[in-house]
Amino acid sequence: MLLKFHIHYITKSDENLFVNINGKEFAMRCTHSGWWIIEISETSKSEIKYFYSIKNNDGEEIIAEWRKNHKIKLNKSTEIYDIYDVWFGHDNSQPFYSAAFTDIVNKRNIKKNNEKIYSNAIEFRVNAPQISNKFSLAVAGNNDVLGNWKNPVKMQDDEFPLWKLTLDAAKLQLPFEFKFLLTDNETNEIIEWEEGDNRQFYANSFSDNEQKIFSFETSLGSRNAWHGSGTAIPVFALRTENSCGIGDFLDLKMFIDWLKKTNQTLLQILPINDSCAFFDYRDSSPYSAISMYALHPIYINLQAMGKLPTEKQAEYEKISAQLNKSKVVDYEKVIKIKWKFFKEIFNCCGNDCLKSAEYKDFFNKNSFWLKPYSMFCTLRDKFKTPEFNSWKTYEKFEKTDLKKFEKDYEKSLQFYCFLQYHADKQMSEVSKYARKNGIILKGDITIGVGRNSVETWTEPEYFNLENQAGAPPDAFSTNGQNWEFPTYNWDVMQKNGYTWWINRLKKMAEYFDAYRIDHLLGFFRIWEIPFHSLQGLLGHFNPALPYSLHELQQQGLAMETQRYLKPYIRRNFINEIFGKQSDYIIKTFFDETDKDILQFKSDFDTQRKIAAFFKDKNDEQTQLLKSQLFTLINNVLFVEDAVKKNHFHPRIAAQLSTTYKELDDDEKQAFDRIYNEFYYHRNNELWQQRAMEKLPPLLCATNMLACCEDLGMIPECVPDVINVLQLLSLEVQRMPKKMNTDFANPETYPYLSVCTTSTHDTSTLRGWWKENAANTQKYYNQILHQHGETPKICTGKTVEKILTEHLKSPSIFAVFPFQDWIGIDEKLRRKNEDDERINVPSNATNSWRYRMHITIEKLLSEDKFNAKIKRLVELRIKN
Repeated sequence: MLLKFHIHYITKSDENLFVNINGKEFAMRCTHSGWWIIEISETSKSEIKYFYSIKNNDGEEIIAEWRKNHKIKLNKSTEIYDIYDVWFGHDNSQPFYSAAFTDIVNKRNIKKNNEKIYSNAIEFRVNAPQISNKFSLAVAGNNDVLGNWKNPVKMQDDEFPLWKLTLDAAKLQLPFEFKFLLTDNETNEIIEWEEGDNRQFYANSFSDNEQKIFSFETSLGSRNAWHGSGTAIPVFALRTENSCGIGDFLDLKMFIDWLKKTNQTLLQILPINDSCAFFDYRDSSPYSAISMYALHPIYINLQAMGKLPTEKQAEYEKISAQLNKSKVVDYEKVIKIKWKFFKEIFNCCGNDCLKSAEYKDFFNKNSFWLKPYSMFCTLRDKFKTPEFNSWKTYEKFEKTDLKKFEKDYEKSLQFYCFLQYHADKQMSEVSKYARKNGIILKGDITIGVGRNSVETWTEPEYFNLENQAGAPPDAFSTNGQNWEFPTYNWDVMQKNGYTWWINRLKKMAEYFDAYRIDHLLGFFRIWEIPFHSLQGLLGHFNPALPYSLHELQQQGLAMETQRYLKPYIRRNFINEIFGKQSDYIIKTFFDETDKDILQFKSDFDTQRKIAAFFKDKNDEQTQLLKSQLFTLINNVLFVEDAVKKNHFHPRIAAQLSTTYKELDDDEKQAFDRIYNEFYYHRNNELWQQRAMEKLPPLLCATNMLACCEDLGMIPECVPDVINVLQLLSLEVQRMPKKMNTDFANPETYPYLSVCTTSTHDTSTLRGWWKENAANTQKYYNQILHQHGETPKICTGKTVEKILTEHLKSPSIFAVFPFQDWIGIDEKLRRKNEDDERINVPSNATNSWRYRMHITIEKLLSEDKFNAKIKRLVELRIKN
């Protein structure tokens, strides 16, 4: 069997095109006008899978097709396959190849068609995922086989989004003209013809038993852009009549019923990975996972796990009812109670479960992570801390420890595997239910994992444990954010093809058809904070191009160590900040060698040391004192690079510091030039290169729809990468991306975007309304075009007007927090808007406690409210 490959691609003089067939790479030959060809003999395969790539003369890959899944089933009776392909590049149809569209929105009612086999055949192929399941792609032409333009022939969709049509070459007179078109599945009416001139089909003469395969592109189905809507709500916030003080996985099914009732298409939730580190409020953040695979046991519906003994069942129902009365999630009480009854169920049902075929199948498929995870959990319980550095002989994970450990701690290991089996079973049930009801389930993949996690314990080579990830100062926090989890060692991850991330995404794809990439900017560069800091101001971007001493001196800065690199603290600063306490502060924390310039004593020269000094004092005055000393620690102009000695990063937001204000005018001008060049220009090319190294292989790892969180301090290279990779951006009106703009205009949002009114890190619409009176007044007059003074509260009509404007946006998805949806109904919504907020990023001790104030059962019964939501959503569909 002979395979002939042809593809048209214009390359540079030092570039070559390759085809990779079933894992084996072949160099192609350029013939004329950009056509590349190769002939290969194949005798053993019944199917080939292949993709194309471009490499330079040194063999380095420059680019590969983003969809590496050309596929042809080979027929033994066919002696020659003559294949004419088109390059799978990034274009605006890319999101429609995701499972969100192929398996849900545009899912076909597939009927397997028998392959027609001709001695000589012509096969047309078109990849067109954008075509609605109401329509079919068809071909019409100027011959009898193609209906003489009057009776189009439908293409087969049993491999959707690939459409195929096989024609008997013996019945065709070559050349011929044809066009692609759309037909209605119910009426067979022609809906849309291709624009432009007719396509011309020419082909060389056929050899015996030859099949010619031609691939084409079409934009049919894109004329009326699809728009969807949805709701964002954390699992923990769900409330039903039978909740145990917190939402659980199976509650999502009832919430999906509400989405379907109101004609919505997407449900977005926060991360659901296990975060049980301390079993207190610190674990309430869904962004502090101890495992990138394990689901959080707190979300398991206990009643669905098995039957409790009668007296225990009664006890559970009584406690559960009490917890369900709470208006917020009492995380510590809930997890304590659930753990108690998990163990009761394990004791009475565990053995039967562990013997079942379903459990064994789950364990075998997931043992590579279940074993270290259950060992981690067991050691956390044994030593009463997740900090593995204090686990004595188990401080470092060794695979050889597992066998002995399994004997000594068998029951504990089985208990944690038992919990994960039920968590997976319930979440898989939800996933199937969502797909069955046409709802896209959108997850959230965190940028990091907890410092004390299974992954940092078992795979420390992937992490920079001496550093912490966070964010530079922004509207949320003037001191920046310290997320405390370690940064990644991307160089090590790259060496094995980012397998760590790919496995993580594949696990996520078992439950979700879309996902939010938390902090997309972290794939360009991360804000890296030294471990000795608790705030974010002494961090720097990694990777980055720090300045050498010589560069800074050339720019006009003397770079004296004491003045620029260490906290610059004059005695009068202390007097101005601390007043009557100044003498105590100086005597306790500072070395008084110099009468005017003070230095911290070595016992207090980092924020972590100062915090340790005050660890037993939590009164308001002590917290203020600590904060003021932290500010003095931050009082530097440059931060030295930890790896590249004598290279320096300008300290973020240094212009607000007293050390900057003490510079003379020439020094200020020099510093400002350096600062602006560094943060807005110097690193852009490097950051773009790093993002394009990491993101393509991760995006190709699964079939999930990728949506990014691209908020914050956005480098100018980010929009280009988002556009090239066809990611869905996030658009928030009160966080405009255009410089010198107070509010974004939803009418100008890109199609490939998710627009929203609020996020889990912001106040809700009603909460934002009262945060800044001057800002709200401007919004009321300029954006809502209302006259007069702003109402003190955000009325239901105002919320509805804001949502309506967002629903009219070009964004492919409009996804609103549940709190904003319900805000349109003044009778139904919560009285106190402050109780609707989920997270306060500037508060490091924030507890994630928000709950729905009404049950989902009650929500489903609110016909008037639901009818209004449905009307709003339908306006978007028709938009």
